[in-house]
Order: sequence, then C-alpha cells, then structure tokens
Amino acid sequence: MKSKFLNFVMPMAVVAVGLAGALSTNAMEKSNGRVAPVWGYKHVSAAIPCQQVQMCSNSGSFVCTSDIDGANLYAKPGAACPNLLFRDTQ
Repeated sequence: MKSKFLNFVMPMAVVAVGLAGALSTNAMEKSNGRVAPVWGYKHVSAAIPCQQVQMCSNSGSFVCTSDIDGANLYAKPGAACPNLLFRDTQ
C-alpha cells in the first residue's frame, strides 16, 4: 500500500517542484528586464527639436510630463524625439 502511494505521489511532487522552479525563474527574468529611467525631452521649436527636461521612469501607464510647464516628454533615439515616454505616477 505504501509503495503504491509513493509511486503515485512522487512523480507529481517532482512535476510540482519543476513547475515552481520554472515560474520563479520566469518572474526573475521579467523583473530584471524592467526599463531603466531615461531622460525626457520636449519639443521646443524647429530649430531646437528636443530639449532635455527631466528623468522619466518609462515603465508606467501615465504620460510623462514636464513639472515646469506640463509639456509631454519624449525619448531621444536620434535627432528628433518621436517616442512618447511614460511614468508610474500621475
């Protein structure tokens, strides 16, 4: 009776431990992949397309705006600033 029980439970326990390990590894990879804070730039004029203003977390659902004048802030991958930035808090 004991051996039948162990033969039934042991494979399930091994599968459960494997799944728990896989889920924890996946969670660690996602937490390491968070976006680092980046400088936010605002559009000033045609002569000055991007002016550095302040840091944005770039990991939330609220649009990152300037604390000075409320302008939307953008990332600067090149000469222009096409990518809108976000932040965690409003």
